[in-house]
Amino acid sequence: MVAPGSPFDALVDKYDAARPAYPDGLYDALPPLAGARVVEVGAGTGISTRGLLARGADVTAFDIGPKMLGRLRANGSPGPGTLRGVAVADGHALPLRDASADLVTYAQAFHWMRPDDAVREARRVLRPGGAMAIWWNNSDARDERWWRAQQDLLESLNESYGRRYREYDPARDLAVAFGDVTTATVPWTRHLGIDAYLTYLASKSYVAALGDALPAFLTAQRELLGEAFPGGVVEEAFVTRLWVGR
Repeated sequence: MVAPGSPFDALVDKYDAARPAYPDGLYDALPPLAGARVVEVGAGTGISTRGLLARGADVTAFDIGPKMLGRLRANGSPGPGTLRGVAVADGHALPLRDASADLVTYAQAFHWMRPDDAVREARRVLRPGGAMAIWWNNSDARDERWWRAQQDLLESLNESYGRRYREYDPARDLAVAFGDVTTATVPWTRHLGIDAYLTYLASKSYVAALGDALPAFLTAQRELLGEAFPGGVVEEAFVTRLWVGR
């Protein structure tokens, strides 16, 4: 995670409107959440925060984006868990006491981190027997023509982007500090109207980075999606990948 500020603060409305949540199976695969003290790093607008709170966790949420955290606060807390705090902080140096948390989580955020420093800091704030969990949603539409065409165009317009950027395995990073590392995958499917899907695309930092080329890119996607989904609803397969170090 880079500091200061977040590249997503400028995208907060789009991010909040169209980013996907996580399936129930993801939360089922985590250590027990009811009553657990959870530190969430890279909480953003609170997508996973709400999932953790809904399952009874007591959550302290951190992010480097003040606008993202402002939206988290505005979105409210569903309970029955308690939102114990929300603060701007870098995940490499958390403003927490040693051994003060049961679980440290990274949802859709760990690829922004310096892995060794982030894992070391998580281990510092965890109590004996605690755990660190990393997860993210990956599109599982690689065999779909529309998805391949989208990625081909993105890679041609943004030379710093590659479709496999999140296909690394953080198990080795976790193994540095944790003796037991387990993994899980949860497949699911998202259905989203074309307009909402375009908002979802525009919420991505590497899409926003297209600058002047962004309108033409979104127009091309509208045409492509209209052909692939004449009913106007995009059906995209996802897989949520989870790593837990205990």
